[in-house]
Amino acid sequence: ARDAAASHRDELGLSAYETSPLGADTLRLLRYLQIIERATMTHLRGVLVTATHKDARITAFLTTWAFEKYWIADAFEQIGLAHQPAGTDVDRAPFITPVERTIREAIYANIVGLPMIAVHMTLGTIDTWLSQAAYRRLIEIDPHPQLTRTIEKFLALKDRQLEFFELQSRYRLTESAQARKITKRRLVKTPWPIGAKAEPPHETEFLFQRLFGSARELISELDARIDSLPGQSGLNLIRKAARL
Repeated sequence: ARDAAASHRDELGLSAYETSPLGADTLRLLRYLQIIERATMTHLRGVLVTATHKDARITAFLTTWAFEKYWIADAFEQIGLAHQPAGTDVDRAPFITPVERTIREAIYANIVGLPMIAVHMTLGTIDTWLSQAAYRRLIEIDPHPQLTRTIEKFLALKDRQLEFFELQSRYRLTESAQARKITKRRLVKTPWPIGAKAEPPHETEFLFQRLFGSARELISELDARIDSLPGQSGLNLIRKAARL
């Protein structure tokens, strides 16, 4: 939390896109990634009404995580705007968290108690694995020098976030059979990536097809990582989400 990464606007090198603009497909992917990164706030609203919020260290981490993801989303937004005429309105998906869903989540999660921490840490672990893979594929497909520099910086941030998520996930899944069972049930019901509900299904389909359609081995690698988490094998979450 002490050295959380804030605004990246001064380091985006937006002038580079004036002479070498990104392609339409890349801009479409960046917009999707922007929405997904911003959707963290909606996700966090559900997390912080559970027992997870009672752990001060995890709350501090999640707050930092959401803060950093907000500014990653802002960076993608600025890159998109750099490709639009001056004065173009900002295109932002609203934060939508149905009140009834939040109430149901709070009641259920507080009955479950501490095992919900394993659920949330595992969700974060898998989502970070998926976003890292997506970022890497994006700059492989479109190796624009300035975009590559920006994405590599974000990958370093996600490496640090993943260190916390994954260690906590493995520890808490190992410690509790109930946590393993509840986590497995929740993972199956989760749309991937986290925040996918903020966009129409065809945009998620485009993300997977464009980034992983010609690199399906990465889907298998991601599912193999999930299999390595205690009690979470055989789910094929990413293959099912990608429909490839």
